[in-house]
Amino acid sequence: MLKVMTYINRLLKKFREGNFSDKELTDLTTLLKIPTYDEVTDASMLMHWKECDNSPIGDEQRFIHILDEIHHTINVKSNKTTLVHRLYIGFSKVAAILIIPLMVAFYMIGLNQNPKNLAVQKNTITVPLGATSNFMLPDGTNVMLNSGSTLTYPLSFERNKNRLVALNGEGYFQVSKNKRKPFIVNMNGIDIKVTGTAFNARAYNDESNVIVALVEGSVLLGNQLPENNFETKSELKPMDVAILDKANKKIEKFRSNDLKKHIAWTQGITMFDNDPIQTVTDKLEKLYNVEVIINDKELLNYRLTATFTNEPLERALKIISMSSPVSYQIVSGLKDSTGIYGQRTLIMRRKR
Repeated sequence: MLKVMTYINRLLKKFREGNFSDKELTDLTTLLKIPTYDEVTDASMLMHWKECDNSPIGDEQRFIHILDEIHHTINVKSNKTTLVHRLYIGFSKVAAILIIPLMVAFYMIGLNQNPKNLAVQKNTITVPLGATSNFMLPDGTNVMLNSGSTLTYPLSFERNKNRLVALNGEGYFQVSKNKRKPFIVNMNGIDIKVTGTAFNARAYNDESNVIVALVEGSVLLGNQLPENNFETKSELKPMDVAILDKANKKIEKFRSNDLKKHIAWTQGITMFDNDPIQTVTDKLEKLYNVEVIINDKELLNYRLTATFTNEPLERALKIISMSSPVSYQIVSGLKDSTGIYGQRTLIMRRKR
């Protein structure tokens, strides 16, 4: 084990200096993928981290751009991406010093693919229930995904006439401007078309409505058609909110004085403002990874106003119970053969 650690240290030093051969790249990637060497590689990389000073090296924006391209050029489902993810998460503070040479090597490997294939190959980001994720697309568009959401997009937009992505869930988009190549979000029942703007879209497949709230810029709602044509059904201006009822295909648009209700989740805040109980339960299920059962149908007639910030489930339910005629019961999930408990059940009923 000591010999392995010594060899890993030597390889890491070469990568840090930007001086390595193809064989050394292969050796290091092989070693880092062996589970039994996790502690050894972690200790080795930590040692090199501590040896790095805080002085900037090169152009910080260039390094950020390179990392973004790497993340979206390499298929994250491959073994190479698993390694990239480990390095990126564990040592992002010193990426310019320690990680960049290794990342560039992977990036060059990725570039050997046919560019036409990159426009066809898809990448999917999936966020588990109870979590959020913030990342950047290949065109520089920043996306934050809410819990239980997925976003699918091509590994490259270069060969496409538009920047088409598919959303199931909730996402806050800050779209990079490109008037020649519109950005289109395909959702369940409706599409969004923009060239550069900021908006929030909630479009879970298991929810009855699609909600779009526009922060800045302009948004077209409609359907993407063949030959890059777009059928516009509604246009939004800043502070507009549109709600699509998926059952009857009708869009209701209204102007809001405050969009915080729709975008507060990006700051870890959950807000209900005169929302029906069904909307509340939809959000609770995804936010806390629970199954909600409404035990009293009369509750469906109630609306709720409440705000809480990064609260655990029990605390959030106490807040809801204090501000509404709702009582609740939490039932623990069953334990499987491995000793892991399953999803909890939340039973909500009307106070007596």
